[in-house]
Amino acid sequence: MSEAKQMLFARNVICICIEKKEGGDYIGLLWHQYSYAPIEFNGVSDMLMLMDDLFDEWDFPQRGLDKREFNKSKEPELMNGNTDELVIDKVQAASGIKNVQNKKGTLATFMVQVKFRQNATWQGTVIHSESNTRTDFESAMELVDIMDKAMSDK
Repeated sequence: MSEAKQMLFARNVICICIEKKEGGDYIGLLWHQYSYAPIEFNGVSDMLMLMDDLFDEWDFPQRGLDKREFNKSKEPELMNGNTDELVIDKVQAASGIKNVQNKKGTLATFMVQVKFRQNATWQGTVIHSESNTRTDFESAMELVDIMDKAMSDK
């Protein structure tokens, strides 16, 4: 019998498709459930920043620490006065949900769910699709290390 494919089901699953490796850095695409179009990234730091921007846009998972601003020009906006409605619920209602579990990178594919953004970093789960291995991580740096180890032979 074949082994069942591991999957993640969450509001903030991001599929990282590694398309090529240049100078020890990864270039690829980010897919998420709320868009038909991928987001291109050029390097690991770009990938992490783009993912963090998505989490900020969705306000999910929420930051454990607010970004520091020195020139606050406006008050935080409420979501149409309804403090019970999550931003990610509004994004989901507006765009629907697309399947990202079937996306594949040329070199590797990683399904990432960031569960928490605490202590100025991420905690969550990553699945390396090609090896069907699931690993928990305690920081963004550990996530990159897991990806590096999975990509070591590529």
